[in-house]
Amino acid sequence: MATHHDDEEQLDNLKRWFSENWMALAAGLVIGFGAIGGWQGWKAYHEKQYLAASQMYTDLKKALEASKPAEAAGIADKLQADYPGTPYATAAALRLAQVAVIDNKLDDAAKRLDWVVANGDDDSLKQLAKVRKARVLWQQGKADEALKAVEGEGGEFASLAAELRGDIQQAKGDRDAARSAYEAALKAAPENAANRALLQQKLDDLAVETAAAEPAAAPAAAEAVKP
Repeated sequence: MATHHDDEEQLDNLKRWFSENWMALAAGLVIGFGAIGGWQGWKAYHEKQYLAASQMYTDLKKALEASKPAEAAGIADKLQADYPGTPYATAAALRLAQVAVIDNKLDDAAKRLDWVVANGDDDSLKQLAKVRKARVLWQQGKADEALKAVEGEGGEFASLAAELRGDIQQAKGDRDAARSAYEAALKAAPENAANRALLQQKLDDLAVETAAAEPAAAPAAAEAVKP
């Protein structure tokens, strides 16, 4: 009997709780199902965005292969404007920047690279864009701006950034700064990096240049004074 009484009491308590809280419970269920539906809708929307951007990037590559740079530039502009959060917008900007450098349209290249730095979805590609922007600045005769653009640049492309600093410093005639930059580049380069041999060669060339630039030692006094 006690057990039956306890069961009835628990049932009465449950009924009372449900009576007092059914609105909150119903609201919670609505919110829960709404969140699930919202997530599915968000996922479907982004999948649609990625598919559209992917197709546009394919069209961009076809336009470049067909030697239609104006058409490719228009597609890249639309990708950057309408799908900035996709990797295809970043890839399009980098691709068009490369084409612009080849065509010696350095201002156009710089704008594309600036967009990647400001809006890119991948940190490593943003670092690559900084290095390429510095190269563009150097080609434009803006050596100091180029150095500033890659000053202290690290990450995946730290070796390339340091090597570029070395190249610019060497061109400016500052061999000590160039040597420090090349040493930093060599230190940052992975063991299997393709540019390790070239970096070592640049360091060796600097050592030869330094030795050649040093004045010859003065003859000993005993040899200089003839009897």
